[in-house]
Amino acid sequence: MCTTLILYLINNSSYMKEKLFSWLNRSLDRNTAIGVAAYADTVNAVCLKKNHSKWVVHSSHSVNVSEQTDYTTAMVACINEVSTDVCGVNLVIPHYFYQIVQMDKPNLSDEEIIQSLPWTTKDLVDIAPENIVADFIDYPITLPMQSSKMNVFITNKLQLLPFIDSFEHTKSVLRAMTSEEMILVTLFGSHKEAHMLIVQHLGHEPRILIIRDGQLLLARRLNGFLGISDKDQNQILVEALGLEIQRSMDFFESQLKQPPIRSIQLQCDDLSSLALRAGLAEFLQVKVVDFVPTIELSKHLEPNFYYALGAAYQLTDPESVL
Repeated sequence: MCTTLILYLINNSSYMKEKLFSWLNRSLDRNTAIGVAAYADTVNAVCLKKNHSKWVVHSSHSVNVSEQTDYTTAMVACINEVSTDVCGVNLVIPHYFYQIVQMDKPNLSDEEIIQSLPWTTKDLVDIAPENIVADFIDYPITLPMQSSKMNVFITNKLQLLPFIDSFEHTKSVLRAMTSEEMILVTLFGSHKEAHMLIVQHLGHEPRILIIRDGQLLLARRLNGFLGISDKDQNQILVEALGLEIQRSMDFFESQLKQPPIRSIQLQCDDLSSLALRAGLAEFLQVKVVDFVPTIELSKHLEPNFYYALGAAYQLTDPESVL
């Protein structure tokens, strides 16, 4: 679900071709890139502009939302506020709009794999095959005597169409959709050693990610942690979360036969505190710190804009769809 998802939608839906054909003929300002993302109870947008061959933060804007149905209106307001240029937009899909499953990778071209995913994944999700939108990334770890794997991102087309329709009210053009996990990979940068991220948004269960050298090595969604983030229950949280983290570390190091995790980083709304960091560090005997993006541009923004920044930053890659 990196940069090919919107192209998949266009190529596999006559409705989408009709909606987007005029956009594809627009002349885009390639020195401007916008990222937009829903984060907790806000929708945030960041606009980057190239100034003397260097990308800089041009503007940012945030709109509070109370219901999911408010996302599209807030998204349009954010995009129109940060730029009125005809430029590309990368949209970060909220994590509760999609699922991630790991599958054997068939011996087909990437295009053929994407075209087959609605039918090969239909028994794994509660979505009608005609409404499945899916994309994949190669799983970078291959064990001896095992076939190559891929991580497949699956969502419902009916959830995405309101977002796509809303671009009728902007000059900007939707060029890509991506997942929160791939945004975090971008924000994390390239480290030769593996690091673990504990990600948790306000009102949602935590997730465990392991990232190394710009690749997603593990993604787990946890359950049962909502409601135990109060300070007076901190020890319960430390032990429960610590056990899940330890299980993931054991699986990564023992089952996948990978070098040890270098650090654990927290990117949390409810769970981030000095007491939690200290408790996890003592419980696991591993360095625990708050997550800070390696992208220099993040220093100019508050944390709620990080996902939108990552989305815009992805479009600055020379090989992007911008």
